[in-house]
Amino acid sequence: MRKIYTSIDIGTDEIKLVTMEEYNEKLNVLATAIVPSKGVKKGLIVDASLITSAVKKAIKNLESKLGTKIEQVIAVVPSNNRDINIATGEIDVKTEDSIIDGETIFNCLQKSLKKHVTADMEVVSVMPIEYKIDNDKKVKNPLGLESKKLAVKSVVVSVPKKNVYSVVGILENIGIEVVDIVISSIADYYATSDKELDKDVVALVDIGKEKSVLSVFNKGILIKELIASLGGEDIDEVIRFNFKTDEKKSKEIKEEYGVANRKYADSDENYKVVNRLNQNIVINQYVLAEIMEYKLAEMLKNIKNDINSLTNREISYIIVTGAVTKILGFDALLQDVYGRKGKILNLNIVGIRDSKFSTSYGAIKYFVDKLNLREKEYTMFVDEKVEEMLKARKKMGTGSALGKIFGKIFE
Repeated sequence: MRKIYTSIDIGTDEIKLVTMEEYNEKLNVLATAIVPSKGVKKGLIVDASLITSAVKKAIKNLESKLGTKIEQVIAVVPSNNRDINIATGEIDVKTEDSIIDGETIFNCLQKSLKKHVTADMEVVSVMPIEYKIDNDKKVKNPLGLESKKLAVKSVVVSVPKKNVYSVVGILENIGIEVVDIVISSIADYYATSDKELDKDVVALVDIGKEKSVLSVFNKGILIKELIASLGGEDIDEVIRFNFKTDEKKSKEIKEEYGVANRKYADSDENYKVVNRLNQNIVINQYVLAEIMEYKLAEMLKNIKNDINSLTNREISYIIVTGAVTKILGFDALLQDVYGRKGKILNLNIVGIRDSKFSTSYGAIKYFVDKLNLREKEYTMFVDEKVEEMLKARKKMGTGSALGKIFGKIFE
């Protein structure tokens, strides 16, 4: 069976899709698609009609590259107003010979959720911290072990149902089945692909268009999260203020000419633009760099303060992702503000080296990790569709909350 998966990340600025195949324990990119997003504000869908049209366009774009239809996806859902709780549960093992199987693990996790799922919230992730079998023996993965009892301690992440159903509803209304859901912070953590991080306390910062998601992970487990009203638009705003440019032109200046650290700027480099007053002006690169560096440094310092307010644990690394990390000199500025702790999330995968796809890639990796942990196999494409896809590419030359999360894994 060819193990092929597709994920979708509906952001405020863009919609990203990735289709990957797992082969020899590695994920390989088959196709990607990215289109402008409409109808989304601070990560939340505010106009169903606009976002539906944009999602259809993104799906069609990906399908044209694959040469076959997309029918199932892993969906990234917004983490606004999320809850993070510690949950525990214990059950008797009722299998033959008392061997723990996937259904037993599922039932144990399900029991642990009962105290933490309210009517208005939906569970999007259950991250086991530890399991216990007979004699209170702690194990990381109990699958296949013999025991009369199984207990679990886990971190349960839940978000308002409207966050989930707004995304799932849009996709299901256009005929796309959602087989798994994940919040962006967990997906981004999986995208780091650095097992060494699982030994440390790590802060992950996703700087978006209008907001930034700050997450703290302890040995791979999400323990704290905060959404800050800081984003790429704050940079656009200072450019707009200083040069009297309109919103569109300010963003273009940031993306085409922007410099995050004066060390990388050329004082002899000038750009001619027309501002919103219809005046021809000249923007000096060094002056632009001074303005952007000041604002970005201020943002990074505020983010660090917010992270420190989330936990008193010693942070080993602060990993930053988002479009602003692509601005010339951002890596140097990050080192100036955070020192050696500061790192940029870079994807080193053929086909998606752009960190814009980190969440989409991480969502697939998260899904595959759950499948592998429970020794399950799954694919989003039947054999006939895989054959269609391969032919097309050759021709081109290229339920319950827990059921929604684990249903496909435990079937």
